[in-house]
Amino acid sequence: MSWFCLLTPRQTTAIMLEGHDVVEGPVVPLEEAAYGSADDARAAFGHADPAVGAGRFVDFLVIPEIDEPLRTVRVEDGVLAPTRAPSGTEYWRMEPDGRRIVISYYDTPAYGWRNGRGPVRPADRPGLRARWNGLDLVAAFEDGVDGVHLVAVGDETPEGFTWTKVGVSRRTVPVEECELYLA
Repeated sequence: MSWFCLLTPRQTTAIMLEGHDVVEGPVVPLEEAAYGSADDARAAFGHADPAVGAGRFVDFLVIPEIDEPLRTVRVEDGVLAPTRAPSGTEYWRMEPDGRRIVISYYDTPAYGWRNGRGPVRPADRPGLRARWNGLDLVAAFEDGVDGVHLVAVGDETPEGFTWTKVGVSRRTVPVEECELYLA
């Protein structure tokens, strides 16, 4: 299942300009998100009309529920609990006429949002973490990948990790080698 999450202007700025990767808020199942226009989506979520001079578009996320041992995507009564964006989360724009355009996607915590301008260091919490070889690390699953991605943040890369960006490195290990937990 995937979820449709309409973003507020504050959330849009946080993701695209600051690299923010914690997602939360009201959601509906993607198959129910058949909005004909940006105004229809805004009305369905109770968002105010845009300020005078602002664009009439809306931005939204398509949040997948990845098959993982611990559920990081938790929805209760139509509200997504705060969590780090799951790998593969898509960032979309809906134009005033209802046309939809992909803007970015979340390419695991090791890379962050593609096409974003903000820092790429993943949020420590909330989200999936792992204890492995004495380290406490950000962790993530990715569809089509066997094992779990471990993400280290800092100026030094742990042994066996590969740099993905400045200050961020990653290694993929079998799930059995680590202790997973939600933080």
